[in-house]
Formats: sequence, structure tokens, C-alpha cells
Amino acid sequence: MVLDSGDFTGDGRADIAVFRPEKGLWAVRGLGRIYFGRAGDVPASGDYGGDGITEVAVFRPDSGLWAVRDVTRFYFGSAGDIPVPGDYSGDGTSEAAVFRRDSGLWAVRGLTRLYFGTPGDLPVPAEYFGEGIREIAVFRPSTGLWAVRGLTRAYFGREGDRPVPAVYSWYGSGYPFGAGIAVFRPTSGLWAVRGLTRLYFGSAGDTPVIGDFTGNSLDETGIFRPSSGLWAVRGLTRIYFGTVGDIPLAK
Repeated sequence: MVLDSGDFTGDGRADIAVFRPEKGLWAVRGLGRIYFGRAGDVPASGDYGGDGITEVAVFRPDSGLWAVRDVTRFYFGSAGDIPVPGDYSGDGTSEAAVFRRDSGLWAVRGLTRLYFGTPGDLPVPAEYFGEGIREIAVFRPSTGLWAVRGLTRAYFGREGDRPVPAVYSWYGSGYPFGAGIAVFRPTSGLWAVRGLTRLYFGSAGDTPVIGDFTGNSLDETGIFRPSSGLWAVRGLTRIYFGTVGDIPLAK
């Protein structure tokens, strides 16, 4: 699952939030609970209004339906596509986009269609240039290959690792870098950021969650523990929010 942002309140910080797929429940800590979507829908939240606030949105894989709460409904993509919403144009607004894993097709609504990747690759779009534009990229689990279109090819990680690209560090002037190539190893809780750091946070079975939880333009590392609903953000907080089967709404 690929999400664009997690700031549902517009305060410049990622929120702790979950989606309960069997009921279509969205719950944002400190904000509220709503129902939007149905069983089988995939969360596809993003800043579709360009106002700095993440909208509740779902993608329906069996039909290609996109539904953005209180904004729009349209069809884009087909059965089996992976939603990869994001700001691919640099206009500050999330675009609907899909990745077709069996062919490597990327389609960004109103913008482009191209092939990048091979069957079995995972989509890992992110702002690798640090210019506010989401780049098309893939991670190949079988070999650890990262390929960012127009930028780089590198090998980092191994089979079973979860790709977690994010903005982890600053330039010397205090300007954030682009997204770094990084992986989370669910079997051990290892976080490894290429050229920067290796640390252990979390344990076997945890789901990695990434977001700017402090509002400083850098992403923090965290985990969601599905068995208990635990959220733990490194150096910041530990709380319980959610339950078994919930999907954390973070990068």
C-alpha cells in the first residue's frame, strides 16, 4: 500500500490513524471516526484539494473506482491495480495513479502513462530529488534492486524486506534531503537507511509506519503492532490506537 500523506488535521504533522477494511471505518486520533468505503476497498488518502489537509479516499480494486470523500468519484485503473496517489506534477495536489504489477505500467490520471519495472516489482514512489515532485520508482524484492526513473539504480535490502523510502536527514543548511532509500526487516525490526544508519526498532510482525509526526519536515520511524494496536514512534511516543486487522494510515 502506498499513501501520499497523513495530515488529516492540516497542522503540518502526520496523525495517528487507522482504516478498518471490513467495515470501512476511518479513525484519526484526536479528530474522530467516520465510515467511508466498504469491505475490500484500499485506503488511498492524499491531499487532493491542495490545501495541506489529507482527504479520506478509497480505491476499489475490483472496479477501479476512486472515491474521495466530499470531493469526487471516478474510475481510473482496472482490477488488480495498486493505487499509488501522489503529487507527480509538483502543483501541490495529489493525483490519482495506479501501478500494474504484472506489466510495470504506471498511469497518472491526467498526466502520463509509461512502463517502468517488471512483473513482481513493488512501487516505491517518493520525492527522491527533494523538489516536491513524486518520482516513479520500484523495488525488486528478489534482488534488492531500487530503480528510480531518471535518477538511479542501486541494490539495497533483500528478499522479505519492506521498502520504506522517506526524508530521514538534512542538508547542512537545514534544508531536507530528498527521500532516502531504506528498508525495514520485519523478522528482526532492523531499519536500514542507505548511506545513513542502521538501527533496530520494533519486533517480528510489526508494520513500519513513517511520517512527519513532529512537523519539522523530517520523517520519523515508527511501528504499528497489529496484534495489540500499539503505535510506537521512535523518540516520541507509544500509544494504543486500533485493533487486530486495522491498517495504519502512514507512509
